Amino acid sequence: MHCISNVNNIKSILLSVHRECRHHHCQNPVRFTESNRNRPSRIEQAEVAAAGVGRANLLEIPFSMTRAVWDEIIRDSLEKKPNETCGLLSGRNGSAQTVWRMENTLKSPVAFAMDPKQIQHVFHKMALRGEHLVGIYHSHPTAPPIPSPEDIAYCHYPEVAYLIVSLASPQPVLGCFRIEGSFARVYPYTVRN
Repeated sequence: MHCISNVNNIKSILLSVHRECRHHHCQNPVRFTESNRNRPSRIEQAEVAAAGVGRANLLEIPFSMTRAVWDEIIRDSLEKKPNETCGLLSGRNGSAQTVWRMENTLKSPVAFAMDPKQIQHVFHKMALRGEHLVGIYHSHPTAPPIPSPEDIAYCHYPEVAYLIVSLASPQPVLGCFRIEGSFARVYPYTVRN
């Protein structure tokens, strides 16, 4: 069993994003409209996520996935680069067993959206397998593996894990989170053989 839940590494990534956003143009800026003018900035969102690291519930059961699921998420992310990829994970008891690659209807390097008809079709296939939604993944081709304000704002399934693959460095880095309301916190995960 391979466990990846190094809280200190995630904290340092969050803090580097905090510093980077103050001095450089963000890779994934918030587009301000009338509806999101009062939403927190990317810097404020990183601070909220960093605060959540210290409050992680150590008794919480980590999110679990097979090595095959891990490999498929990384492969999908690399194949769709420079655009963001997205997909659903299904399984039982909080453990991902099946990857459902989804089309990013935005075809964008800084955002993703899924087709509701494709989601409905995949949910039907999950039910036929006796599985249910346990996770949602997407990639950040040039940004760190932390939820953007948009990722948090459009979270519709707070009971599942949100996985973000960062391709900003030579080796892909995976961040795993729980998103509840306007709060994202690091969610430990394991990769098993």
